Amino acid sequence: MKGIIFDCDGVILDSESLFAKGSNDHLKALGIIQDPDYDDNDAGITLKAYCEKIIKYYHIDQTLEEFLADEQKYLDKYFKDDELSPIEGLVDFLSKAFESGFKMGIASSSSKEYVKHKLKLFGIDKYFDFIVSGDMVTHSKPHPEIYLKAIEKMGLPVNELLAIEDSVSGIRSAKDAGLYVIGLKASVIVQDTSNADLEVYSYKDIDLDALKALKR
Repeated sequence: MKGIIFDCDGVILDSESLFAKGSNDHLKALGIIQDPDYDDNDAGITLKAYCEKIIKYYHIDQTLEEFLADEQKYLDKYFKDDELSPIEGLVDFLSKAFESGFKMGIASSSSKEYVKHKLKLFGIDKYFDFIVSGDMVTHSKPHPEIYLKAIEKMGLPVNELLAIEDSVSGIRSAKDAGLYVIGLKASVIVQDTSNADLEVYSYKDIDLDALKALKR
């Protein structure tokens, strides 16, 4: 293995719970009580895809553009820079991976400006060679398009690359692109990562030397 492709939310930033809070506030403001039977397997998809899904499910009488703009306002209340921090152990892991010669990139469903801002906020932008974001692809995760683009930017054979993901949609996207996938369960919201090749609960559980020696 020579390259690592990271998701952002839930892998770099522990933010899935913040998205949930903001989205719930938005629904409450519209007088909507979240349906307990709603399939809330939304982590990993783009905000646009999520809003399309919510509008259709709850029969909301707004255009996608109107609902998306309002959704962003509710989310912004929770994403204040001074209240955010990277996933525990991430910074040390990035430093060691960089020193070990790994090439690293991002494949996130969030916007490019959002991801760039968070990387700079945590002082870790220097470790990444590229960002492929949700506003750079046509199809949202679990479609493999975003990882196929990331693989292309890596410039390495797919069998020398791995992805770190935390969601069902993200893992499927990476697997369908042909990647070895580590399912990280270090977020406040622990998701189903059973389809990953390897499941870990912390960055401390990832053995970089073992990954460098791993052959596929």
